[in-house]
Formats: sequence, C-alpha cells, structure tokens
Amino acid sequence: MKKLALATTYVIIIVSAFFIVYLFLSNNNKPNNTHSNNSVEPAIPSQSNDFVLKDLAESNNVTVNFSDKPTVILFFTSWCPYCNEDAPKLVKLEKQYKSEVNVFGINVTYRDNIQDVKEYVQQHYIEYPTLLDESGDIYNKFGGSGFPSLYFFNAQGDIVDAIIGSTDIETIENSFKYLLENFNV
Repeated sequence: MKKLALATTYVIIIVSAFFIVYLFLSNNNKPNNTHSNNSVEPAIPSQSNDFVLKDLAESNNVTVNFSDKPTVILFFTSWCPYCNEDAPKLVKLEKQYKSEVNVFGINVTYRDNIQDVKEYVQQHYIEYPTLLDESGDIYNKFGGSGFPSLYFFNAQGDIVDAIIGSTDIETIENSFKYLLENFNV
C-alpha cells in the first residue's frame, strides 16, 4: 500500500511539472499588447536612443531616428513561421500609415542567413527599410523576447506599446492608431 501511495505521488508530481511547463510555453507564444494596461515589460528600456545598422544591401548605414515621427520597429527572422504569418499584415499597415509613421524591419542576422532574409523581403514585398542586427545587440537591448517583436515609439523615443508574438491585423492596427492618437507630434 505504501508503494502505491508513493508511486501515485510521483505520478502527480510529474504530471504537475509537465502542466506547468505547458502553461509557461503556451503563454510565451501569445501576443503581448501592452497599451491596454499602459505598461511595458521591465526588460524593455523605457526610452531609446537613435542607432545605426546596415541595410539589407550591407553597403549603407541607416540611422533609426525617433525624433522624425512615431516609429514602429519589427524584429524578425526569415525562418520564423509567426514572422512569415505577420509579414503581409505589417506590409499592408506600413503602406497605409507610412506618411505618419516610420517602420523599420530589423532582422536578427546572427540567427539567420542573409540570402534567406533577402528572399523573405522579396517574397513579402517589403518596401520599408530592412536593417541587419548582425550581433543581436539591438534585439537584446529590447529584451530579446521572441519573434516577431513589434515596438511602438513616440517621437521622443519612448516605447509606448509592444506586441510580442503573432497576432491579428486588427490588434496591430489598433497599436498603430494608439500610437498616432496619443503620441503624434
């Protein structure tokens, strides 16, 4: 009888551990849209300085300048299924809002292949600047939370919204609207 009780206890512990791991993994893939509670994850800096990265041609340096107008930054990799799912959504929204918002795609190049990135940009008809974070320093500065990662900045460089993971186009567009309604210069 003691062996049965001990075996049952072990089974309960193992099942509980698997359930906790499952909850952790399933919550990490859900989008994190922060403007509903006006908070950003602590790992993400509240303000950003301008920075410079190479463009996709690898020959020009591009400055991401937050003071020009509100800015949206997308961190992505070409192999990420969620990035591929969200790419057409962001292309559509960038075309719709490009006169009011700067959009930059930043490929985390040390985790990708440059030729695959070029094909990804061509496949999705991406016209906004695609920059290369070769070392991952910029990605890590913003928490390195997963792919895709969308950050919304006001003209002072403050992060005012973030979406981590794939989501529907309405949620992304609501973040664009929130940025423009509350933080446009």
